Amino acid sequence: MKKKEIKKLKKKSSKFIDVLESSLEEAIEAARLNADIDYEKEWQFYEKSKDAIVGALEKFDTIQNTEESFDGEPTISFGVNGTMNLFQKSAFTTGDIPHLNADTILSQQIVYQNINYYIPNAFLSARKKRYLLRKEDLVKGIEKLGFNVDRDIIVAMNLNIYGIDDFQNIEEHITRVPSTGLKNVLFVLPKADLPILKHKELDLSERKEHQLGILDDDRKIYGSLIDLTQDANAKHREKWKNSNIDFATDLKVQLTVAFITEVVWKANANVVQINIETSLKEQGIVNELSDIEKLVPKKESDD
Repeated sequence: MKKKEIKKLKKKSSKFIDVLESSLEEAIEAARLNADIDYEKEWQFYEKSKDAIVGALEKFDTIQNTEESFDGEPTISFGVNGTMNLFQKSAFTTGDIPHLNADTILSQQIVYQNINYYIPNAFLSARKKRYLLRKEDLVKGIEKLGFNVDRDIIVAMNLNIYGIDDFQNIEEHITRVPSTGLKNVLFVLPKADLPILKHKELDLSERKEHQLGILDDDRKIYGSLIDLTQDANAKHREKWKNSNIDFATDLKVQLTVAFITEVVWKANANVVQINIETSLKEQGIVNELSDIEKLVPKKESDD
């Protein structure tokens, strides 16, 4: 074969390959754009989200008041909510690139940043007194409060017991709850002053707007997965117009896990906060044992 003919053949072959590659890329992109959400992957997102949120909220059942309401008493309330976020559509379609933890990333974020942050921090807003004690004074300080195991409760968050004298005297009476932000903190209060955690239903209009289905009836947890590549869901893309995402090329779904948990306190709840002194953090002036006042004043406890 002549050299000129060989060059001509190579040129045609190269052009054919370029056209083929372009056609394949267009076909792949069209398939991605028009791919249906995999039902099993969507269902797994709902199931794992429900398990994570229910499990996280259950850890705070130990600080739930036995009363269902504080009728006639002034109260203060704090809310804990779910959230929504965007994720790659390919994580929820059949046969596409797998994404590690796609079905749990949102719920893990909610547990860490919302539930385990806002519920413990509500104790800070309800407290009436705060003491900073040395480790060797902690147990004596709780005893000086007049802690009564039948009447009172000790709630601990990220407690480091190393170096605490006579810790065994109070260990079995401590209720531990998770906290994202609080460390080496205890709250001592009457059990009657514990908060009520109310799981509220979302408004019907909000459920319709975000296409939310119920995931758990008891805790009122809802969820949805919306394919933002579909024209029928164009209105949902408007929520993200300031995110600089080109939805035509960056294929996304909107994931939502929604709930409202209200933490309700008596306005006059007698909550005492105790922080443990550490050389690693400046926390203020350390209290002496003589500074500690009874949790329940004698004139009230005698009534």
